[in-house]
Amino acid sequence: MKKWILLLLTVMILSACTPKAYTESMEAGKAALEKENYTEAKDKFENALEEKETNEAKNYLHAAESMQESVTLYHKGDFDTATYTLKKLLSKKQSKKLISKQANALIKDIQEAKALADSMKERIIKGKTLMDQNQYDQALDVFKEVSETIQFTDIPSIEEITKEASELMIETANKKKTADEEKQKLEETKQKEEEKAKAKQEQEEANQPLTHAQAEDLVKQHLNLSSDQNVKVVYDHDADNGDYIIHVYEFVVDNSQTGEGHTTTLGWYGVNKQTKMVYDAMQ
Repeated sequence: MKKWILLLLTVMILSACTPKAYTESMEAGKAALEKENYTEAKDKFENALEEKETNEAKNYLHAAESMQESVTLYHKGDFDTATYTLKKLLSKKQSKKLISKQANALIKDIQEAKALADSMKERIIKGKTLMDQNQYDQALDVFKEVSETIQFTDIPSIEEITKEASELMIETANKKKTADEEKQKLEETKQKEEEKAKAKQEQEEANQPLTHAQAEDLVKQHLNLSSDQNVKVVYDHDADNGDYIIHVYEFVVDNSQTGEGHTTTLGWYGVNKQTKMVYDAMQ
């Protein structure tokens, strides 16, 4: 009985010796920690330790410092180190009791942010590869998708990736414009060269003397003769002015057994070698 009385008196004495400022700082620190205001929590626990050095205050201070450090690393984009710091904190039994909820929630956020950042970086690399391959439309689609990311944009490292994607969109659009302009110039140059070559060929063909066969074809076209008609169109001679004279006639079979027959002249036509004009030579 005496031992219990002595123990009770000791507790009462120790309680009476705990400074009010210590208790207030500890309560304020715990409240800040609950609100995830780790900087304020750290300051409050430091104040408490100045009033009275206890293991409780040390443990809470360590938890606040570790959480603050992890958040800083998280926002800098050092996701792996931030996760390592939190897991190290949770590995301590005392700390796990104090900060388990906030630490695990932060680890989840960090892992999701890391996965998103890694995916965005991979898309950036893919977009750059497409741009280098002059596949500008596909590259623009990739950069646009990354630049429009809305998750974790409060994390500076992810915000930087979206900003890089926006800048790459402008760069790609400018390269596409330049490439399109160059392509258009090449096409225009090619078209002009083709037109020039065609004109030259036509001029050369025009300068070449008209052949007898060509003159005969012109007469056929002039008379709208079909290939199945039994009409002959044959060069006969040159006129005094140099034009070709074409004889148009029909062969009439008189004896079907012997194939003998006679010709019936349908007309004589002249063809000018230069102008290729066809006219009736009998008029």
